[in-house]
Amino acid sequence: MKRFVLISTSAVLFTAIAHAYLGEVLASWEVPFYNDMNGITFEGEYIWLKYKIPQTEDKRVLKCTKAGSVLTRISLPYPPPIFYSYGLTFDGEYLWTVYEYWHVPYHDNYRKYTTTGSYVGGFWGYGYDWGREAIAWDGEYIFTDSPDHKKVEKYTTAGTLIATFPMTIYIKSDMAYYKRQLWYASGAFVYGIQLNGSVVASFAAPGGSCAGTAFDGEYLWTVDKNRPQYIYKVDIDVVDVAPASVGRVKALYR
Repeated sequence: MKRFVLISTSAVLFTAIAHAYLGEVLASWEVPFYNDMNGITFEGEYIWLKYKIPQTEDKRVLKCTKAGSVLTRISLPYPPPIFYSYGLTFDGEYLWTVYEYWHVPYHDNYRKYTTTGSYVGGFWGYGYDWGREAIAWDGEYIFTDSPDHKKVEKYTTAGTLIATFPMTIYIKSDMAYYKRQLWYASGAFVYGIQLNGSVVASFAAPGGSCAGTAFDGEYLWTVDKNRPQYIYKVDIDVVDVAPASVGRVKALYR
């Protein structure tokens, strides 16, 4: 947030508060090592990134600083017949991701891991789960997309389905939770939605196509699908000022 002081000829003091526009990119850097990341989350001040195919031997989950320096590389072990892994979230203790199956599963598809890569449990999502790609943590519950990407589902960490709500926008990426809103990408746009499914904000995805979203407590971070992939730090503070607004807010005066 930027502050400016304006003084008129009549010595009356005005303070203008200029907000960055919704979706403004404040910083960016290229993803190290791999170019097929589809999960991003925060552990305090650190970013975790996850590669789409979580092959055990390749250590394709990265812990980075906000400036892009890699601190740790780990693997998330998975049982066959899992092929793809989507989304990433952190519940304050464990990393969570969701897996796809080529046929009827025999294992948990929502799985949690320690930050050193040890599997410590999970649950099987409701119904047939081919196609799920999103996961987020609100401090108590897991949010995810439905197999047809047209609903959001809310689970306990034990796998009990608490609630569902329909979406007017097709969900096709990882999601993030922030201030009672979920943020995710559908095509070339990033959307903010209320927990009843209504869209409250949107902006063009940095890089043209978003693969994942996360919050650091203040800013939204995204990873795009294009190659080479980039991480973007995005300002959406304007949504707190005008929750239903879409686009630019140049200045507010008081």
